[in-house]
Amino acid sequence: MRFSTRAESAWFREMGWSVVNMTGHPEAVLAAELDVPYASIALVTDYDAGVDGHAPVTGEIVLSVLQDNIDRVRRLITSAIPLLP
Repeated sequence: MRFSTRAESAWFREMGWSVVNMTGHPEAVLAAELDVPYASIALVTDYDAGVDGHAPVTGEIVLSVLQDNIDRVRRLITSAIPLLP
């Protein structure tokens, strides 16, 4: 995992962004180039690099939040599959 530096986090905040994605862009572009339908599921896991007085993020924090959301994501995927073309 790579987390933002404090300088990057400060810049994101200056831009007015409240959510920063770690990945997704390369996958979406490649899928579009191949005409492959693509969707992503994103979970907000942490405050970036200790902004707003929050402790700096760690891999353990991110994995804990992901673990807490497994059932929620399973329900989402299960309900979405029948809607796919």
